[in-house]
Amino acid sequence: MKKFKPYDVLKSKKINYNELSNEIKYEVAILGGLDIFTDAHVRGVTNITTKICEELNMDYTRLKHIVLGAYLHDVGKIMVPNEVLQKSGKLTDEEYEIIKTHTTHGYDICMKYKELREYAPVARWHHESFDGSGYPDKLVGNQIPFEASVVKVADVYDALTRKRQYKEGFKKSQAIDIMLGDAKKDKMSSKILVHLIEYLLSELYEEITTCKKNVQEFKNNIQIMHDIEKIYKQIYDNGYTPKLVKKLKKYELAPGYDMSINANLLTVKQKALEKEEERLQFLISEEHKLQAQYDEAYTYAKKENWYPNEPYYR
Repeated sequence: MKKFKPYDVLKSKKINYNELSNEIKYEVAILGGLDIFTDAHVRGVTNITTKICEELNMDYTRLKHIVLGAYLHDVGKIMVPNEVLQKSGKLTDEEYEIIKTHTTHGYDICMKYKELREYAPVARWHHESFDGSGYPDKLVGNQIPFEASVVKVADVYDALTRKRQYKEGFKKSQAIDIMLGDAKKDKMSSKILVHLIEYLLSELYEEITTCKKNVQEFKNNIQIMHDIEKIYKQIYDNGYTPKLVKKLKKYELAPGYDMSINANLLTVKQKALEKEEERLQFLISEEHKLQAQYDEAYTYAKKENWYPNEPYYR
């Protein structure tokens, strides 16, 4: 099983907003104004695409190209009627067909601008599948551009895990389980999915490390409060003595701090500890599941070879 190093956020490559062309800023601004869910999804897909590209050790020029494609992947949704795009319930078959047109609308929008034409393939083909079951053109295998396959993995993951007006988001491991099913059926790239899981494991490592520190800090605080509680009980039984006053002084308690305040804070800290310990157990469980899913995805990836000439596809 692969050992994962902590994710170094200092190495995170960000696309500065000032680097975007006016055309990209304009289209993204319109898209972001449609509704908060679409805006959050675009930002989420862009972020996940960036992380996947970093895990692929992609050079900055190529990374920037794919990430800008992610910025624009859903730009065609500005042509979808609001009553369909923002519908809170399940879409009808007819409405789903309308939603699917965002791919061709996005392609047409990108092709309008000379500066955006290189991103048109991502806008049009990020819903294609290797087995030919995707849309809008039912492309097969490496007919689908590599950058569109990268954005597809990020797009599906964000769509599954993000809370929307009509659904709750899946947990990380639940989303990856669904995506593994798609990868097994040749609907998305296992090799790219492996790198998404690598990032998620790195992210979980950071969360678990922080959570463990929080648990220990709560335990330390609770122990201190128990120590203070013992001192107050001695004062209650024996009255103030120079020795007990000296013991209290080392805790530098705020003026007015007394036994009842200590008891209330102790209850609050204990509840916080229980909540943080519960969260830690959940994160560890997620890590174990993702490690197993990584192994499964890696098994599929060894057999996959859609882009033999792509240097970042390994």
